[in-house]
Amino acid sequence: MGVSGSGKTTLGQALATRTGWPFLDGDDFHTPEARAKMAAGLGLSDGDRQPWLERLRAELLARPEVILACSSLRYSYRDVLRVPNTRFVFLDVPQSLLLERLQRRGNHYAHADLLPSQLQTLEPPDRGEADVLTLHVTAQDSSADLTQLTLSALGIADAR
Repeated sequence: MGVSGSGKTTLGQALATRTGWPFLDGDDFHTPEARAKMAAGLGLSDGDRQPWLERLRAELLARPEVILACSSLRYSYRDVLRVPNTRFVFLDVPQSLLLERLQRRGNHYAHADLLPSQLQTLEPPDRGEADVLTLHVTAQDSSADLTQLTLSALGIADAR
């Protein structure tokens, strides 16, 4: 979980490869209307996100083991996704690094102009969310390092 450009998809795909679990990208579950809104640089409202969160919840309930990359910006959104045995990994990335990544990103509807609304919406996990692992990401962190750290911290076996 995290804002646009935090590395959710990259980490999720790497975790899926290492665990053998299926990977789902939450971006694939947005409606065309929501994608168009974000492509125009407009943040989504809670109402825009609710059907999307319900679709993602259904996906989580349908699979005992799955890796889902999803922004989960608010506590209430994470609550919708809290099905049995769900754990979250929050990618906490400095704003300057997020902006750099988003400016380099090509064919994606979530551009750098969406970042301010994402940061405004973000409710970072607090100590009451014991099911959330926070990774403080720097430019020096490799995908392999973050993947190994995540697997170790969550006690997930590496299927490779």
